[in-house]
Amino acid sequence: MPLLPSHRRLPDIPLEPGEFTEVVLRGRLTDPEGAGRFTAKAEAFVGRRVGASRWIVLTDRRLLVVAPFPREGDWFDVVFDRREVAASRGVRHGDVITVELSSPRGPQVLRVPTRLRSEVVRFIRALRR
Repeated sequence: MPLLPSHRRLPDIPLEPGEFTEVVLRGRLTDPEGAGRFTAKAEAFVGRRVGASRWIVLTDRRLLVVAPFPREGDWFDVVFDRREVAASRGVRHGDVITVELSSPRGPQVLRVPTRLRSEVVRFIRALRR
């Protein structure tokens, strides 16, 4: 039995009226200068994901990172206005695709498994529109 529960499906998260989901990914969004920088370097070196991932949802208005244990009123760890986020092209490192994002909090790095390549392409294209 795992120590942390696994969420195979996206939980029913509340969206604003009229807001709809465009792309849903399972990965990690980290600050390259923050606490996740060592994990990111290890993943780039080894070419495999290390650690847990989160649901990343791109809607027509916002970029959302769902909290690991969402509760009523506390659904998201990160919320960015979609118009303030820009994505570079994805770079493959073994079984991991990294996408550099510019956001209001500064540069961010999105890391997802290569099996989600088509969704990553949709994510990047959607942010470039």
